Amino acid sequence: MPRLFRTGLLLLLACPIWGAAATYTAYNTYLHPPFVRQDGDGLAAELVRALNRHMGDDQFVLENVPRARFLAMAGQGRKRIDGIALFLSPTFLKEPLASRYGWSAPLFADHNVLVFKAGSVPAGPMPASLRGMRFGAVRGHVYRFLGDMGRRGELHVDEVGDEMNNLRKLIAGRIDFTVVNRLHFRALAENSSELQQLVATPEPGGDFLRHVLLSPRLPSGTAQRVAAAVHALQHDQAWQATLVRYGAAPARPTSG
Repeated sequence: MPRLFRTGLLLLLACPIWGAAATYTAYNTYLHPPFVRQDGDGLAAELVRALNRHMGDDQFVLENVPRARFLAMAGQGRKRIDGIALFLSPTFLKEPLASRYGWSAPLFADHNVLVFKAGSVPAGPMPASLRGMRFGAVRGHVYRFLGDMGRRGELHVDEVGDEMNNLRKLIAGRIDFTVVNRLHFRALAENSSELQQLVATPEPGGDFLRHVLLSPRLPSGTAQRVAAAVHALQHDQAWQATLVRYGAAPARPTSG
């Protein structure tokens, strides 16, 4: 084989072909139902499949990672994030991390719930009626007014590693209430007779919107396709049916 031809062939094989498919990571930090079910499927996997239907040659591969590890990767530079992250809200990310990344239009509306033992829901207005109670928090989570109440000493805050631990402590009477995302609590309660003795009420000020976080390392064309894909999901009948099946409230469609 002539040397010039061989060199050209090697260069061609070594370089990416223009327009070739690219694969990126879609990080999910919610490692519990309904986002990840025991069978490995769940809302995270369904969102990745729905996005990929609208991404053309660019495709995403789901990677489930603990939230603390993802935040370390994103904020401390141990590993640069070059894909997207699912279901996040800038409301619950501390600055300057929240402003360091791009955000899609909302995926759907969500809210958190206060969980009590049946018969123990305070009769007075929230949050004043919670003063003096034992609050089961999850270590590292951001709580809006409850966090401020804890710092002022108005709550006895007991931190653990996950929501299910708090629910067990609530059933055992070791805390007075906890906060859980409504979709998570719904999924847990559907599969646990033990949790039927608990009741949930909307957390005051607990409404938020879930988005897709976009790394600034994404090529601009890919980032634009992600934004267009999220917009397309607002009118995607299959995705909207998925939201209904999981009990999620669709976000209000945006124009354009």
